[in-house]
Amino acid sequence: MAAVLDALAPYVQKLITDMAREEVSMLLGVSGEITKLEDNMESIKAFLTDAERRRITDESVQRWGRKLKDAMYDATDILDCCQIEADKRRESKGALKKKVRSCFQPFIFCLSNPMFAHEIGSRIKELNQRLEDIYKEADKFKFNIGLGSNPEPRKLSDAGLKMLSEFNESAIVGENIEKETKELAHVLINDDKLKIKVVSVVGAGGMGKTTLAQKIFKEKTIQEQFKMKIWLSITQYFEEADLLRTAIEHAGGDHGGKQDKSLLMRTLTDILSKDKFLLVMDDVWSMKAWNNVLKVPILNASHKQIGSRVLVTTRLEDLAPRMQASYYQHHVRPLNEEDAWSLLNRQLPPQPNQVVGIDHLKDVGMKIIKKCGGLPLAIKVMGGLLSMRSQSELEWEAVLNHHAWSVAGLPKELDNRLYLSYEDLCPPLKQCFLYCSLFPKGTYIRKRDIIPMWISEGFIQPRHGSSSQEDQLEDIAKEYYRDLIMRNLIEPTEDSTMNGYHCTMHDVVRSFAEFMAREELLVVQDEQAPGGSSHSLLRRLSIGSTKSVPEWSLLEMQKSVRTLIISHKIDIKPSDSLCSLSSLRVLLIRDNADCDRLVDSLCQWKHLRYLHLENTDISRLPQEIYRIKYLQHIVLRGSINLESLPRSIIDLVHLRTLDLDNLNIENILIPKGFGRLTNLSQLFGFPVHNDMDKDGAWCSLEEIGPLSQLRHLTVYGLVAKKSWDHGMRSRSNSSNE
Repeated sequence: MAAVLDALAPYVQKLITDMAREEVSMLLGVSGEITKLEDNMESIKAFLTDAERRRITDESVQRWGRKLKDAMYDATDILDCCQIEADKRRESKGALKKKVRSCFQPFIFCLSNPMFAHEIGSRIKELNQRLEDIYKEADKFKFNIGLGSNPEPRKLSDAGLKMLSEFNESAIVGENIEKETKELAHVLINDDKLKIKVVSVVGAGGMGKTTLAQKIFKEKTIQEQFKMKIWLSITQYFEEADLLRTAIEHAGGDHGGKQDKSLLMRTLTDILSKDKFLLVMDDVWSMKAWNNVLKVPILNASHKQIGSRVLVTTRLEDLAPRMQASYYQHHVRPLNEEDAWSLLNRQLPPQPNQVVGIDHLKDVGMKIIKKCGGLPLAIKVMGGLLSMRSQSELEWEAVLNHHAWSVAGLPKELDNRLYLSYEDLCPPLKQCFLYCSLFPKGTYIRKRDIIPMWISEGFIQPRHGSSSQEDQLEDIAKEYYRDLIMRNLIEPTEDSTMNGYHCTMHDVVRSFAEFMAREELLVVQDEQAPGGSSHSLLRRLSIGSTKSVPEWSLLEMQKSVRTLIISHKIDIKPSDSLCSLSSLRVLLIRDNADCDRLVDSLCQWKHLRYLHLENTDISRLPQEIYRIKYLQHIVLRGSINLESLPRSIIDLVHLRTLDLDNLNIENILIPKGFGRLTNLSQLFGFPVHNDMDKDGAWCSLEEIGPLSQLRHLTVYGLVAKKSWDHGMRSRSNSSNE
C-alpha cells in the first residue's frame, strides 16, 4: 500500500480543480467527462479513511483499494499530460499566452491539437468508467462514510523544539545505560593479553543494542585504549567489497577504488596491523559478514595488535560462540518501570508557563508503558505520539484506549505500538513516512533532499484556503520532517539538529514501513531482484547494488515507477536505457560509475520533477534538457567530471534547486542568461571564475542579483569581486541546511 488512499485522492482532486472549469467546455465535447471525473473522486473520497484502515486486515478491501489507486495514478498522468500539452500551445500561440496567463488553464490549448484532444478525451472517459465500477463495488464493503482523517500536526514552539533537541541523546534507554556502558568498557579493556576478544550485545529489535554500543564506542577509557576505532553497520543484504571498502575508510586507510575482494582483505589487514583496534559490527543478522569478509583480516591483524577487540550487536544468541574467538555475551534487558517512565517523560515538550510536571498523568502513563513491554524504542515512539497531544488525562486515556491496540488479525510484521503511531498521522504525513523507507539502512535521509522529493511526488498539498506556491509547500514539508523527528519515527544523527539535514530510520521502524508499503514500494538489496507484489504495479523502487539487478530488462519493465533510487555501483552497459519509465517523477542515482551512459534517457521523462546524480561519472547533461518542462530540482553534488551545464538549462523556468556542491569548480561553466531562472530558491556551489570566458557566453556573478526567490545560496571561488558588490549586496547570506 505505498499510496495512502485518503492522501492520494485530494491530490487528484486538486489537479482537476487547477484546470479551471470554465475552460473545460471547450475541450471538444469532453467537458462532461471532466466534471464527471471530479464528481467521481468526490463520491469515492467520502469513505477512503475507513477503507484505508480496513485494508490492513481485509484482503478483499486490499484488492479494491489497489484498483482505486491504479485509477488515481492514471488520472495524475493524464492531467499532467494535459498541462504539458498546454504549455506547448502557449509557446506556439503568443496571442493566447497573453490572454490566458494562468498555468492552471491547459484545456483551451487542446483545441489546436484535435488528435491529442480525442486521445485525452477517450482516456478520461475510460477512467471514469473504471471509477464508476470501483464505486459500485465499494457498496458491498459497507464502508463508514464520513469517517474523518487525522488532522494536520500541531506546531510546536521554537523553545520546545530547542529543549527537545538538547536532551535527545540522554533520553534514549534509561539510567542503567551508564552502568552497562562502564561494565562493558571494562570487559573490552580487561584481559589485554588475549589476541582477540568478541563482546556480543544481544537483544530483541528496539531493545537499545545500538544505542548501548554507541555509548561504549564514545566512552573515555575506550577512546584512550584503542587508537583505531571502526564502526560498521551490517545490513541484512550487503556486498562484500563494499563492506571491506567501508572498513578501510573508517580505519583511516585508502582502498584506491579496488574491487577485488582478496586485495581489499589484504589492505584491511595491513591497516588494522598498525594500531590496537576496536571494530564494531552493528546489527549482525548472520555469520556471513564475519566468515566471508572480516574474520581473516581481523584474526591476522590481531596477532600483531594484542588486545584488539570486536563488539557485536545482534538478535542472535548463538552468534558470538560461533566466531571462533574468546567471547563475552551481554543481554540487554527491558527497562524497569522507573527508567521507562523517565524515558517517556523526556520525550514530551515543555508546556508554556508550566509550573508542575506530569506526575498527575503517571497512572495512565504507566499503563501505556506496560503495553510497550519495556522496549526503549516502543516507549520513545509512544512518547513521540503523546508529545503531539495536550498533557491532559483525557488525551492520554484516548491513546491508552485506542482501537489500534486491539486490532484483530494484524500481520506479525506489524507492531501494535508502531501501528498506533502510524494511525495517528494525517494522510499526507503517512505518505511521507512510508517514503522514507526507500532509503536503505546505512544511508541518510537528508532534509535537503527528501523535502523536494516529497513535493515532486505530490505528497505535499497546500492547506485549505491557501495558495499552492512552492515556498509554502516547502514550509509544510519541513513541518512534516520535523514532526517525524518529534514522533521518533526518524532520528537525527549526532551531527544534526532538529532543523538539521541528516536523519536515519531504526531498523524496526523501517521494517514496519516497508511492510505497510509493500504493494508498490520495494527496496532491493544484493540477493533480491525487483518484482514487487505480483498483484500490483510497482511505483517506487530503491536498488542497492549490481546483484540487485541480474537483468537490466527487469528494471526496464517497471514502467509504472514514479521514484527510482539507485545506490552504489550498478553495471550499466552502453545499450541500457531507462526510456521506458514514462511515469518517472523522481530519479536519484548515487555513487555510480556508469551513469554517463544514461544521459540521453533523461529527456524522455516528461513527468520528471527531481533529478539527483550524486558522486557519479556524469560529464554532461543533455542539450535537450529543456524538454523536461516541469523539472524543478537538479542535484549534481560530487559529480566531479561535470564540465558545463547545457545552454538550454536557462529554459527550465520551473527550476527551484540547482546543487553543484563538491564539484571541480575550475571546470564548471554556467551559461549566460542564468538570471532567467526566476523561480530558483536554492543555489549551492555556484562557481565564480577569475578568468571569465572572453566571448561573454558564460554566466557572471551579476546574473544572480535579480533572483529574488533565493532562500539558500553558497558560492565557491569568490575572491573580492566587483560583481558581488554590484548584484549581491542584499543577498550575501548562505545556508547549508
